[in-house]
Amino acid sequence: MSESLPIVGHERPIKVLLRAMAAGRTAHAYLFWGPDGCGKERVARLAAQLLLCRDGEALKRGAPCGHCDACAKMKGEGHPDLHLLSPGDKAISVEEVRRLQETLSFQSFERGRKIAIIRDSFRMSREGANALLKTVEEPPPETHLFLLAHHRSQLLPTLVSRCQPLRFDPLSEGEVEEVLLSKGVEAAEANMLASLSGGSVAMALGHDMESLLEARDEAERVAKSLAEISPAERLELSERWSKDKESLPLRLDCLERSLRSRQADDLFALDTMGRLFTVRALIERNVNLQLALDALFLLEDEGGWEEIV
Repeated sequence: MSESLPIVGHERPIKVLLRAMAAGRTAHAYLFWGPDGCGKERVARLAAQLLLCRDGEALKRGAPCGHCDACAKMKGEGHPDLHLLSPGDKAISVEEVRRLQETLSFQSFERGRKIAIIRDSFRMSREGANALLKTVEEPPPETHLFLLAHHRSQLLPTLVSRCQPLRFDPLSEGEVEEVLLSKGVEAAEANMLASLSGGSVAMALGHDMESLLEARDEAERVAKSLAEISPAERLELSERWSKDKESLPLRLDCLERSLRSRQADDLFALDTMGRLFTVRALIERNVNLQLALDALFLLEDEGGWEEIV
């Protein structure tokens, strides 16, 4: 656990973040990237609390005081100078980005800093991302943005280049187990769920053990055999996954984690991982699932993406 923030894991990005804050060099825009459920948003929220804390020594200490009115609001219904932008069921539109920009252009409610956290920032429309670029380049005074994404390659390169990127790796099994135990999960179940979680607390808490086992085992089989199976078998796999929409997010999460564990020694796994990021972005844009999965399992390069967008 971090010495200052009550967070399990992620010592390196937290150390970089706290060091900048203590030195008075907090970036105007951060990009926190890493797998779902690993703790990116929790770190962003605690960083926001630290920036909004009324204790003058909080930034140097690297921890919010926990008892001022700002900290109380962060723990309660929310602080008026913390703004959250989420995609919901659709992409983040340019109109939503402009509303956020207008809000950030006003004076803060409590005459201090203004913070915005953008969940799943890769789900911004291209127009929205281009609009946000202006705020990142010329932010209003005392304004800080935290963009959350699975991978930095999912965002516009021009936007990424103007953010301070911090990578969040999957948690270790021991760290996931520690979090599960703190949430009241029985020891034996916490140990088993942690072993199936792929380093994601959200995955461990969001699915039953049988579903996790089935998805993990299939993802491992696919990652291991995809380079050798025939095009007909790949089409069958694509069709089967596209018909089971409820399980698809879990299967893709497990496939990503299985590919991640192989990519250092397997160029095909590395290539498939790149296609997987693109396909997930396409799925978020509500393209045809069958065509998106065909692209994942069949295309040798990304030259065919235009045909399904």
